[in-house]
Amino acid sequence: MRALASPFYLNTLQQTVKPLANHKLYTCACGSVTMSLLKCNVVLLSLMALTCGAVNYNGASIREVADDVMVHGEGPFWDSENNVLYFVDISQQRVYRFFENRLEHVQLDADVGFVIPVRGQQGLFVIGLGTTLASLRWNLNENTNKVVKLTTVDNNKPGNRWNDAKADPNGYLWAGTMGFEDAAGNIPPGRGTLYKLNDTSCFKSLEPVLPGVSVSNGLAWNDGSTKMYYIDSPTKQIAVFNYNPVTASICNANRKTFYDFKTDNIPGVPDGMTIDANGDLWIANYNGAQVLHVSGTSGKLLGKLKIPAEKVSSVTFGGPQLDKLYVTTISRGVTPEKFNEYPMTGKVLEVSGLGVRGTKNNRIREKCFRQL
Repeated sequence: MRALASPFYLNTLQQTVKPLANHKLYTCACGSVTMSLLKCNVVLLSLMALTCGAVNYNGASIREVADDVMVHGEGPFWDSENNVLYFVDISQQRVYRFFENRLEHVQLDADVGFVIPVRGQQGLFVIGLGTTLASLRWNLNENTNKVVKLTTVDNNKPGNRWNDAKADPNGYLWAGTMGFEDAAGNIPPGRGTLYKLNDTSCFKSLEPVLPGVSVSNGLAWNDGSTKMYYIDSPTKQIAVFNYNPVTASICNANRKTFYDFKTDNIPGVPDGMTIDANGDLWIANYNGAQVLHVSGTSGKLLGKLKIPAEKVSSVTFGGPQLDKLYVTTISRGVTPEKFNEYPMTGKVLEVSGLGVRGTKNNRIREKCFRQL
């Protein structure tokens, strides 16, 4: 592998990448062949696969979902019941939906970290608004919306906000916070918490499952509901816990490092994460311009899906067949020079032809939300 696809050789090929004027298609020269940026990356991955078994992405293609540039795109959720893609722009304080080729949004009054629909409740969502957990009523084909604030966390930590969240296989909401991020991207360590919303106490108190985290981020559960994968971004690691599907709980004592960015000299940090039908992880690589594909059993790196945006924030599978990977990116703090280098910065992207399918995103249990 080292001789055939050395870092120098890979960098030489990657440096030939040049965007076309319309920023929709990218070309690179691999020998005498000209192809799309994504297909050039397929060649790189195929070279690696000859000796180390890495996955290649033959036939994959990438497109922009819409022309709009997100400041801080995050939290994609594919609604399989209605074929709608939801996501947020944290900094612009917006919840978006992409439905029937229309991009629409709700304007809110605080940073919004996530949007997740409630089971059995059409048009009802849970959102993280600042450090307030709230419901959002926003029906399809309607422009009106209603926000109800439910409870607030981290009251003794000014500047904190909700970040990433997921519903587990039982439908319980797991949502994490983080400290204030300044203009330079600095975040105070240890000020975040991963909370769980159960329907015993509902909004009276959220259970602090993992206190003292720095940037609570990606979550995923395996198909057997025996493992929970979790990211605290500054650690540059994906942790794994034993998950008890009966009690919908984890034990911090059995926390293990599942994948470490240092193992393969990965730049940047892990951000959002999803899992495919094979049980393998897809991890957004913030400041790495790629999505990492990691085996959900061995923890080995299977491949790197290059993205023409450096600040890749989150991923989810969607589409009617769950065979498309949706990728959110960030333009906040990106210089004009970086925009030229990564011309899909700030875009929400759809990757097709990866040859894998995802799993349905879990909705939140409705017990606490029946009266909203």
